[in-house]
Amino acid sequence: MYEINRSLAIIKPKQQFQEWLATCIDPAPDVTLEELRKDATALLIPEFDDEESALQFVYSNFGALFERELEDWVVDESLWPASRSLKLFKEWFDIEIHSMVTDMVEDDFANMQVPSLSLH
Repeated sequence: MYEINRSLAIIKPKQQFQEWLATCIDPAPDVTLEELRKDATALLIPEFDDEESALQFVYSNFGALFERELEDWVVDESLWPASRSLKLFKEWFDIEIHSMVTDMVEDDFANMQVPSLSLH
C-alpha cells in the first residue's frame, strides 16, 4: 500500500443535470439523484497544495469533462445544451476534491486511453 502523487476529483451531478436528463430520454430514466451521485466520475488529477488550485485545474478542463458527462448518458449531441459554459457546468455538477490518494493494490495500473478527452 502506498500513496500516489495525485489528487482525486469527483464530479457529482446535481438536480439540474437530472432534470435535463429526463428531457432527453423517453421514457425518462427511473434514476434518483442519489443514484446518479453514488457512482460518480472520479478523476486522478495532479497534486495540488490547496483545494482552490485543484478546482481551478478541473474548471480549466470543464469543456472536455462536461462533454464526457453528457456523452455517458446521451450519445445524441443534438440533445446537449448548445451553450456549455463553465457557469452551466457549475450549476449541473458538484466537484469534490480529495488530496490523499492511496493505492492498496500491488499490481501495475492497466492504462486505457479515453477517446476525445484532451485535458490542459
